[in-house]
Amino acid sequence: MNSYLHNKKKQKEIKKKYLIEKKDKKKKLRFIDKVFIRIFFSSICLLLLTFFSSFESKVNNSIQKLFNHNINFLQLTNNIDSLFSTNFFNKGDLLVYSSTFYESVEYKNGVNYVSNSSFGGVESLVDGVVIKIEKANNFYSVYIQDINNVIYEYRNLESIDVNIYTYVSQKEVIGKARYDGVCYRFELLINKGNEYLNYYDNSED
Repeated sequence: MNSYLHNKKKQKEIKKKYLIEKKDKKKKLRFIDKVFIRIFFSSICLLLLTFFSSFESKVNNSIQKLFNHNINFLQLTNNIDSLFSTNFFNKGDLLVYSSTFYESVEYKNGVNYVSNSSFGGVESLVDGVVIKIEKANNFYSVYIQDINNVIYEYRNLESIDVNIYTYVSQKEVIGKARYDGVCYRFELLINKGNEYLNYYDNSED
């Protein structure tokens, strides 16, 4: 009788051990699958970024405009992160900017004229992706699109520190404003659905 009970107990332990090992194996496989899926999606994103960066100068303006306004890489990576409950792309907190972000801002006819007396670096107002860079008369314009498809255009920069399709964080320096002998100045356009916003009306406080 004792021998029978002992064998039965031993069989239960073996079965329990088998089930635990099987469960652990499934967990490991699921984890490995998720890792490979993440690598796959990130590789696709990098390939797309490289492709459009390489052929940027050859792309027709209408096609580029369509691309810029319909594919938001920040939104795409955010959806991938949400799918896997992770911060794989490390996008930060996507903060709204403060009304005191720049020293002085004057709004006229859809353009925000920004002045800083002691700092020539132009900082990005929000987390976003550089979707377009233009150069005219030796000055640069940088377009940054945030996760909500709002486009921030920084005009009349003497130099820039970003490349096309670069991800930038809020307060990251993207270039240098021109110095007019008194202070550093540049123009900022905030385009939300083809409506140009006042810097202060769109700020958090």
